[in-house]
Amino acid sequence: MNNEIENNSPPIFSGVLVAATLSPLLGFYTLMITHHVSRLSKYWDKFIWSYGQWIPGSVGSGALGSTGSYAGKESLALIVWLGSWAVFHYLWRKQDLSLQNWLPIFAGGLLVVTLGFIHPVIDPVILFLRDLLG
Repeated sequence: MNNEIENNSPPIFSGVLVAATLSPLLGFYTLMITHHVSRLSKYWDKFIWSYGQWIPGSVGSGALGSTGSYAGKESLALIVWLGSWAVFHYLWRKQDLSLQNWLPIFAGGLLVVTLGFIHPVIDPVILFLRDLLG
């Protein structure tokens, strides 16, 4: 008699978990970058807004006003999030990536993007980059 427990379940790969956590992080970075770019340039603000004009309430006035370029920022973040998730999931679905290495990178990425939305912290950096790039 065989005393070993037979395991018929398919192997679980960590690549899908890394893909599922990296993708929203990239979406957060897209939201942060488009927010700061739209603050610095009226041209880029209108360009970013053009991606979100399909959303009801993004253009117009009235009692509730207009969400403006925020609709485009959200649309671009959503495109990056879902698009990168699909690509990374496909590429890494059968990969066993190191979660021990990934978790500090992910936590650091969340910290950086959080600080990137705090204007007293990030504004000197944004203004430095604006002056550096012209």
